[in-house]
Amino acid sequence: MNATHHLRGHSVWAASATARNVTCAGAIAMETMCEDKETEAAAWGTCAHQIAERCLRQSVDAVNWIDSIECSGKFEFVVDEEMMNCSQIYIDYCRGRMAEYKAATGQEATMWIEQKLSLASLGPPLEAGGTGDCGMHFPLWRMLEVVDLKGGRGVVVKAAGNMQERTYAIGFLLSLAGVSVDTIRSTIVQPRVGDGKPTWEDIRVADLIDWTVNLLASMQKSRNALDAFEALDGSRIKFDEWAEQWLTPGACLFCPAEGICPKRRREALSIMGDTAKKWFEEPTTDAPLIVGNAPEIAAPEEVAHWLDGLEALEAWIKAVRGYAHGAAERGVEFPGWMIVDKIGNRRWSDETDAIKKLCAMDLAESQIWEKKLRSPAQIEKVLGAKRKAEIEPLVSRPVTGTNLVSADKTTRPAAKGLAERHHETLEQ
Repeated sequence: MNATHHLRGHSVWAASATARNVTCAGAIAMETMCEDKETEAAAWGTCAHQIAERCLRQSVDAVNWIDSIECSGKFEFVVDEEMMNCSQIYIDYCRGRMAEYKAATGQEATMWIEQKLSLASLGPPLEAGGTGDCGMHFPLWRMLEVVDLKGGRGVVVKAAGNMQERTYAIGFLLSLAGVSVDTIRSTIVQPRVGDGKPTWEDIRVADLIDWTVNLLASMQKSRNALDAFEALDGSRIKFDEWAEQWLTPGACLFCPAEGICPKRRREALSIMGDTAKKWFEEPTTDAPLIVGNAPEIAAPEEVAHWLDGLEALEAWIKAVRGYAHGAAERGVEFPGWMIVDKIGNRRWSDETDAIKKLCAMDLAESQIWEKKLRSPAQIEKVLGAKRKAEIEPLVSRPVTGTNLVSADKTTRPAAKGLAERHHETLEQ
């Protein structure tokens, strides 16, 4: 098995950041001022990747790791049904494509798992590459498929035009010198959004080559921005001029420099009125101005406009907090702010010792132990992979409520409102 995912090095131009770097030439330079800090959500996804890699390499299923501890950086997780399912759906897709090819042609396809990829042979102005989750070559179909597992559930990743996948595809093609390929299929497996079904884009190799020419031009812009940044000599005036020229918001999600980017700050505040700008731009003001009372009734279109604005502002606020927290942990002192310990829920210091002493307190076994039906994933582990289908008729995924989300960030159909559900209840 390869090294733990979070310990793997990243290229200056990482494939996963291609869309951001193409949009914002100064992003790479801005990242040099930031700590590469892993978030809990990213760590969760890393753990799901580690399980998936292990399963593909060892020809086993993710259920084998249910209830075990999976670590990524400073985070660790108990592998639950959600993480197991996320990994297994991706595993099943990759294995399914290999089986589909063999059934259709009688031949074996080739699979690469967590493949280190480099664009060095193109002579890019920046070190460029990444690690592809899975690549598959289908010789008789003259197809190369690049599959990427996405563990996120808040942002829908689309396969069409996906720059990360296309960058991986270039890396795979460069590593497969002499192999005949006409079509590249870029597939996204994102089990935690919508119905969890994979989506893909097919692109002709000739078109990918044309796209690569534009990619190299974008890399040169980032190189120029980085050179100009390194020549600032600490001047704030020069930095403001540099930021105006090289920073372009629009693909800021997951950018480590979002919290300190002047262009992103300006964009976030532009959606608010003068009152909000005074709050953030004039922190020495004794008290913020009070916005007049909102109208009692607002049109749905107006509320939708507010929601769009709030989402952009919330993302920026989260980025600022994240940057400040990381800086504070490194020793930076912000006047009036400090880091404090997060205190978790109470737990037994030593379970073995606790059990022994609780039993000595004349407590009945039923008062110490809690018995409940095991989860579907736990029963699958007992039955084994060959029998797990037997419990499918017994399993359901209940709806537990609703969330208000942007239509652009989900693949799920709209849920029924309270009035519609109430009407259905009355008709039954």
